[in-house]
Amino acid sequence: MLTWIATLAVGASWGAGLQLPPEGPAFASKLKTLVVFKEGFGFYVREGSATLEDGWATTNLVPQAIGGTFWVYPKDPADRVDTVVLTTDHRIDFEKPEELRSRLANKVGLRLRVTTETGVVTGLLTNLLDKMMLVRDEKENYVAIEYAKIKRVALSDFPVRIKLRTEKPGGKADLGIAYVQDGVKWTPSYLLELNGTSGRLTLRGTLLDLNEELIDANVVFVVGAPLLVNRGTVDSLLQGFVSGSLAAMLGRSIEFKNADPLVNSLAERDSAKSAAPGALREGRGIGGGGGFGGGGFGGPMTSDETGELQYYTKSNFYLRPGERAMSMIFEIEIPIDPLFEWNADGDQVEYILTLNNKSSQPFTTGPVFVVEDLRPAGQQMMQYTAPGDKTELRLAQGIGLKVERAEKELKRGDPFRIGTENWLPITLEGRLTLENFRKEPAKVRIKRTLNGKLIDIGGGVVKGAEVANSGPNTKNSVEWNVTVAPGKKHEIVYSVETYTSMGR
Repeated sequence: MLTWIATLAVGASWGAGLQLPPEGPAFASKLKTLVVFKEGFGFYVREGSATLEDGWATTNLVPQAIGGTFWVYPKDPADRVDTVVLTTDHRIDFEKPEELRSRLANKVGLRLRVTTETGVVTGLLTNLLDKMMLVRDEKENYVAIEYAKIKRVALSDFPVRIKLRTEKPGGKADLGIAYVQDGVKWTPSYLLELNGTSGRLTLRGTLLDLNEELIDANVVFVVGAPLLVNRGTVDSLLQGFVSGSLAAMLGRSIEFKNADPLVNSLAERDSAKSAAPGALREGRGIGGGGGFGGGGFGGPMTSDETGELQYYTKSNFYLRPGERAMSMIFEIEIPIDPLFEWNADGDQVEYILTLNNKSSQPFTTGPVFVVEDLRPAGQQMMQYTAPGDKTELRLAQGIGLKVERAEKELKRGDPFRIGTENWLPITLEGRLTLENFRKEPAKVRIKRTLNGKLIDIGGGVVKGAEVANSGPNTKNSVEWNVTVAPGKKHEIVYSVETYTSMGR
């Protein structure tokens, strides 16, 4: 017999018979650690506790784990996971209706699918009485179902069953669930604050595409990535299943009230303890306490190097899906060798910073925003730099350095003939002027291409010479390295004899 009872009328009738269950085999797992990779995937590490039922535990977490990465493990080193079962029909077996009250005693607060002689009821188990159970259906009505009329009972939201080999098949077990899943990622960016010949380099990691809430969790930002041969696939054990329900059984997707995929039945179980008529005590919250911690920032960052991967751990992290957080990963003082480079064939002056990685961790590839005296100096992409190595940042504009180039003709020589063509020698004098408006000395590397015969290069060095295929002009690559004092000018004077064709 099924009896529908109005929600507000059941308090006096059922309160005396309510017995709250002990903890049962259904457990909630909390996300403890998220190891996130720039390449767009994360390694999720979860933990939860269950009171075993003949060695079995169950959960409704079905992640979209990359093939072969789904891992369930006991926290007790003496225990072993024997079998993990994904089922479309998580039945609660019984031989006689009289067994149901004891079999369901630790499942109050969970959603059941109850088949009787006359129909099917799906809802939250709120109470167990001597001869009947009380279920709150999807319309918020309370339905009384006699044990004697029940043919089948199944858990609605728990497709995952876990069998342990343990000496305590009815005891409490602490379990871990870990897996790699596509989606979440982080992007690096640097801030470089210049101070003369040193600088403070800060690596910042921005966490993106988070798919569930982080509550007092560890977030591990990783430089480098492991090879995953099955990336792009879902583990064959998990295909066709979704957290909290079954796509194949219901033919529809499930919308969770919370990002934690275990919220459906387990949270309803706790709320049922206080919402059910005559409840003796309030329920206990699932999935960890605490609210949003603000911006994702928590405890200090620690680093660890395993193989060629570098791990930076940020503890006490709070963040909701849809939110983004930029976290300070590390901050170090490094030597800086600033240098201006002027390509004197034109007017382009680059400000080059040579960064010396004196730290114990590598610099990952990422954009670097450079500031000096609270003014932007530029932004450039830094390439991966191993500890002990150096890298260059070329900023497009050399701020604080004025350059001028001028050439004039000094004299002309007598024409001469090569083959059938006449050539006129012209002696040129060039002046390269640099003016430093900065507060510090400016080291400048100047490059200039001079065609012809070099007469005087004013202390420069010839870096290369290329003989022309036709004509007498040699292409000379000349370089000067000078230091310009603050507020001063520096002038380089050179002379070259170049040859101009006069035709035949």
